[in-house]
Amino acid sequence: MPRAFDVTATTSSVQLDAAGQGEVSFTVSNKLGMGVTVRATVVPDGNTRAEWMQFPDGVERTLSPDGTAVIPVRFSIPPGTPPGSYGFALDVASISNPDEHYDRGPSVAFTVRAAAVPVKKPFPWWLVALAAGVLLIVGVVVAILSSRGGDEGPGLGVACAKKEPRCGKDLTCGTGNVCVGTAGFKGCASGGQCATGRCEGDTCQERMALTGTCNSADDCNEPLACHEATCRGLAGFNGCDKPEQCVTGRCEASACKEQVTLGDTCDSNDDCRSPLTCHQGFCLIPVGEKCTHPSQCVSGVCNGTCNRGAVLCPRCPLGTVCVEGQCVRPAIIRDHRLLQEMQLEPRRSIPNP
Repeated sequence: MPRAFDVTATTSSVQLDAAGQGEVSFTVSNKLGMGVTVRATVVPDGNTRAEWMQFPDGVERTLSPDGTAVIPVRFSIPPGTPPGSYGFALDVASISNPDEHYDRGPSVAFTVRAAAVPVKKPFPWWLVALAAGVLLIVGVVVAILSSRGGDEGPGLGVACAKKEPRCGKDLTCGTGNVCVGTAGFKGCASGGQCATGRCEGDTCQERMALTGTCNSADDCNEPLACHEATCRGLAGFNGCDKPEQCVTGRCEASACKEQVTLGDTCDSNDDCRSPLTCHQGFCLIPVGEKCTHPSQCVSGVCNGTCNRGAVLCPRCPLGTVCVEGQCVRPAIIRDHRLLQEMQLEPRRSIPNP
């Protein structure tokens, strides 16, 4: 079976920094020959934990036919993790057909090293008296700061404290036991530094709900996607009541659905991929577009292109179509070469809510 996607990584091995953090980017290439929205998931290897991994730019991408996209993965290994070799891979699957259109990228490895054991030296007993004096001074300072509320907890990006306060003002203990900003915190540089996953203008902000304004996927509540500067539902999203609330431009029974193709049943033009139109309950080719059989045309006449011809049908009952002047039950010819040549695309003219 041909591959649906090619998934490659910038490296097969990442060296962690002193804080136990690393990052690698995966490139996803669309091999389906049609536009598709994909979602990435981490596949841990061995004792690797999925919660160590984060997607700073979101887990979803919309790919054009033969298009590519870069998905960075950032990971932070918590203190106390046993030394050894760890790794993970990246799965990429179509949101509309994940059981058939999916592929897995190469494994990326990293090593957690044991902390260096300090060399024991003879204890300098002469420091005992000095240490006692220092401890006395420190105790006095701590007592003064405690009485003034000076214990504000660890700062942004620092490991959470074991006791309250676990993190400083406007911070909370996030994934990987690291302090991240709450909504309203000023000083973030990326969504990964915010508990909400969204950083705008150096301030952590709440993610936007359906129809909210956005600049990237990180701005929208999951599982919404940022499409044409608005948070919209992907195919399968439940909660829409208007076509413009869906990336696909189709909302039925409160669920966003993929648009359908030539010969499929429909209720409105929003159900059909462009340039098809909904006619008599079926997605058909409008006048002026290329065709290979009269059953494909709204006019029921095909001379290489759909045209009105000399003979027109009377008003046909719903569920029947006009074919060469006769109202008949549909036996619509689906010419796959024609469909490929037409390069049917989801309708793009979605008005802002």
